[in-house]
This record gives sequence, structure tokens and C-alpha cells, in this order.
Amino acid sequence: MVKIIAIAGGTGAGKSTLCIALQDKYPEIGLVQLDDYFKPAKDIATINGIENWDHPDSLYLDKLASDLQELSKERSVVINTKSERLNPDYRKTKKRIPVRFDPKPIMLVEGFLVLYDERIRSLLTTSIWLDVPHDIRWARRIQFKDSGYEEKVLKPMQKQYVEPTRQYAAHIIDVSQISKEDVLREVEKIIFTV
Repeated sequence: MVKIIAIAGGTGAGKSTLCIALQDKYPEIGLVQLDDYFKPAKDIATINGIENWDHPDSLYLDKLASDLQELSKERSVVINTKSERLNPDYRKTKKRIPVRFDPKPIMLVEGFLVLYDERIRSLLTTSIWLDVPHDIRWARRIQFKDSGYEEKVLKPMQKQYVEPTRQYAAHIIDVSQISKEDVLREVEKIIFTV
């Protein structure tokens, strides 16, 4: 049986860092990242004249739902990934590569909108929301730091699409005042007892 566990929260909440730490510690954990489901730039809508990468329509959520469905049935899927671990040349080439993902007993799915689509939510064993105020999250964000984007796209999209999905999380952890190690311990308790 495959347990599918969502790790959600706004950009910069620590989702990827947490999932990679869990994967490093436990070989029985697999990871699917929402970032691998972005549409190409030519298919991204604009808002205020800026490409809107934070809208649900910027993602192939149907493909993510389909891949998670296959993994839940213990079937492998191929994902075109930009993960630096699986595609170390991505930063140089900007090209995703197809990688086979085999089902593992625990499959984490992480991303800012993983709780948005009901088809995805219906496949989850449980879900965890990493709660952090915007200013801390924005300070942590490494890539695509643009104050114009933050004000005109990110904040409005966060308010309209991301924050409302918090209600679907089975567990909410305020990670703004605790260490990475404490976050890891809290999440371990959840994922190994569901």
C-alpha cells in the first residue's frame, strides 16, 4: 500500500527542504514535486503584464492527479523533472528530463497548490500545511525574487488561491519559530502514524 502525503504551504515555507531531508533520512520515502508540473512559458497567462506562475492554470494539475493515481496503485510513472538531484544540468540547460518514479511505501507530494485540486486531495492519506507569515517566506525565497512580481502577482495569487487551500490540510504546523530539526520531528510523527 502506498501512502500519499501532501506537504503544502506558501512559497518559501520550507516544503522542499523538509521533503528532501525526509527522503535523505528514509529510503522508503519518494517525492513528487509540483514544480515539475509547470506549463511552458508560452502557455502561462499574464496579470498586470507579468507572467503569472502562481495561478492554478499555470500547472498541469490533471497530469499530477493522474501520476499520483498511478503511484497509489503501485505503478511507476515518468515525470519530466527539473529537480536538481535528478537533473543536475537543469540550471545550465533549462531542459527537463524524463525520469521514472517508482512507487514507495510513502510518497510525498509537495508544492504551493497541491491541495487546490479535489482530484489530488481525494488521493491523499493525509496532508500537512507549513504555516509561515509572508515576510519570512519571501525572505527565504531564493529564486525569482522580484518585488514587482511579489506585489502584483505573488501576494494576490497567494490570497486568492493558495491560502484558501489551508482549510484542506489535516495538520497545520507553525514553522516560523521552530528549528528545521523540530519541523522534521513533528512531520515524522505524522507520516509514520497515519
